[in-house]
Amino acid sequence: MKLNDFLSSNQMTMASFANAVGTTTATISRVADGHVMPRKSLLGRIHKATGGLVTPNDLAGLYCKEPCHHIAKPARGTQPESDDDGK
Repeated sequence: MKLNDFLSSNQMTMASFANAVGTTTATISRVADGHVMPRKSLLGRIHKATGGLVTPNDLAGLYCKEPCHHIAKPARGTQPESDDDGK
């Protein structure tokens, strides 16, 4: 769950959440907007304060609305490896 969605669904202000996790409103704003990745200690406090609903992966943008079935695309100019031993 995105942090902004958590705050909205729980009718919390960034200021009250920042106070709850021991940081500034500006920091929570930057984290919620995806401008910064918080340090490990703050990640843990956010995870705990949200009852586990906002995870470190959520804050890193590592989430999908649908199940993710893709990995990474091959780099430009490369060919995927073949399973037929090159024959």
